[in-house]
Amino acid sequence: MNSLFTILKDIQINVPQSQLQHSFVLCGQTQSGKSTIVSKLTSQQIQDQAGLIYTQQKTNIIGYQAVLQYFEISGQAFKQLLTLPLNKQSYLQYSYILVIDLSDNPHEILNVCNSEIRYIKEETEKKLQQSIDVDTFKQLELNIYDKIMNHHDKNRIMPLYVPIIIVGWKYDLFTKNLDQESRKWITRGLRYISHTNNCSLVFGSNQDYQLVRQTLQYHVKPSASIYQYDHLKQLCITQLSDSIENINLPPSGSNPLDGFNKIIKDQIVAVANNQKKKKQSKISEEDWNSYKEDKIDRLIKQYEFQQKQNKKEEETVLI
Repeated sequence: MNSLFTILKDIQINVPQSQLQHSFVLCGQTQSGKSTIVSKLTSQQIQDQAGLIYTQQKTNIIGYQAVLQYFEISGQAFKQLLTLPLNKQSYLQYSYILVIDLSDNPHEILNVCNSEIRYIKEETEKKLQQSIDVDTFKQLELNIYDKIMNHHDKNRIMPLYVPIIIVGWKYDLFTKNLDQESRKWITRGLRYISHTNNCSLVFGSNQDYQLVRQTLQYHVKPSASIYQYDHLKQLCITQLSDSIENINLPPSGSNPLDGFNKIIKDQIVAVANNQKKKKQSKISEEDWNSYKEDKIDRLIKQYEFQQKQNKKEEETVLI
């Protein structure tokens, strides 16, 4: 049996140089939807297993034949295998797909996303510095800064050595389980994290994943930027297409991420309290409705009869 390192080496060699080629490394928390995304994009059944799962796809992108490679990091192997497929031959045709479960712990989504982006950036920079020479690394930095310096938010955008695509998955459950106001602030928070870290951001679900496909194709063969930012619909914003002005930051606090988290937490708590009150109110109404009109009428008649009997007894005593 070949080692994982031998397989990775063969993969790089066997891709024809005349074709577009790109490697996507999918990472994120367990059960976030990584295998499902690969299955949807490649029409291949991905078996649920731990470790590094490899899938290859041949496709057509804007008239070009392309070979796409998907490395899914599954289970507890996230930190150990994150940069394994990255090397000096592949780093220019390489992107991370960070999968975020939009339906799970909404008040923690921003913190999870932010911490995992930081980890990916740190590990990627470390691996690149080990894999390529100093001059090549400096040139890579210059190329990245040149793109950022053309954006009016240049002072707030951090450089990213290997592109990260944030995929907010299970969008259908996100819209079903959360109220409109909560979704709006979570979406704005994710936009802020994505924009300031020079990432792309896209939402998708089992039923609708075409925007995810378009975003990946953009990273393989860049064309026109995609900017769909309606908070009530699926987002699709490629890197450097957004702006702080359009995101609309929280009104208070020096750290926008803290501000977003506070609003999201307060909103979710407020909605939960309202639902609790409605439930209690509904129970009271149901209890009252359990007393049918005929039962109430009988009680009233019984009371009136008893009153008449008491009055007769009083009159008899007086006589």
